[in-house]
Amino acid sequence: MTSPFDSKNRLAAMLDRLALRLVLFALCVLYFLRLWKSGPASLLAGIGLFVLVLVTLALLEQRTLTLRDRLLRERAGGMIALEELLLMPSSRAADTVCSLLCSVLDAQPLGGAKMLYEGETWLVRCAQCVQGSNASEGDVLAAHRARVEADADKCALISTGGFSPAATRAAEWMEPPVRLIGGRQLAQLAGRLHPATDEEIARHARRARVPFSFARIRALALAPAKLRRYLVCAFLLLLLYLLYGSLMTLAAALLSYLLAILCARENRRTFRL
Repeated sequence: MTSPFDSKNRLAAMLDRLALRLVLFALCVLYFLRLWKSGPASLLAGIGLFVLVLVTLALLEQRTLTLRDRLLRERAGGMIALEELLLMPSSRAADTVCSLLCSVLDAQPLGGAKMLYEGETWLVRCAQCVQGSNASEGDVLAAHRARVEADADKCALISTGGFSPAATRAAEWMEPPVRLIGGRQLAQLAGRLHPATDEEIARHARRARVPFSFARIRALALAPAKLRRYLVCAFLLLLLYLLYGSLMTLAAALLSYLLAILCARENRRTFRL
């Protein structure tokens, strides 16, 4: 998807389409004119070829738009599925992922996040990681212990994010190895089975349009770990003001000191639910 700065306006797009059609029409007429050396016959044949080329381009454009629409719906459906998995209880998330794998692999569900695939019993576990984080080595060990407890032949660990290098090595060292499926592959499988509808795409776009709320920005700006940083910045800016006498530096130092005071007051609040 392109941003509004990358896309053309309506007038520029119309002029480009008109110029392209004029060039195609001229090429069609010139082709037959060079072939037959006759003006009227070349014009009629060029018009026929031009219409044929326009119909072909329209069909190709329609096919491209259909393919892009399907890919967009699959991508949005995968992202929505990952968000829903992230908020589910762990047992329900494992059951949902197991049902998804049964549909993709044509496996037989056995209940309790287990499935029968190629004559072997698989236990499915789900590591619910936020976007940008990875499943750890502990998640792999927990999946292996759950497989032993459930008396399954093999185990598949699915992460809504990625896997750390330590987790990948741990999965290879296990006997039998733990099958790892990352969030990107899971989103592709979920989007392929359940493409997003127009309402789901619109709802997801409204949520993504405002990624930060005022409360979240305030919590990040006044975090306890930033109190010391504000004080250090205020001290260094004050030294610069004493050395060079810049009023801008003094204003920045006062602003840093004010943020430090607000941060201290914010973290001294009485705990309430």
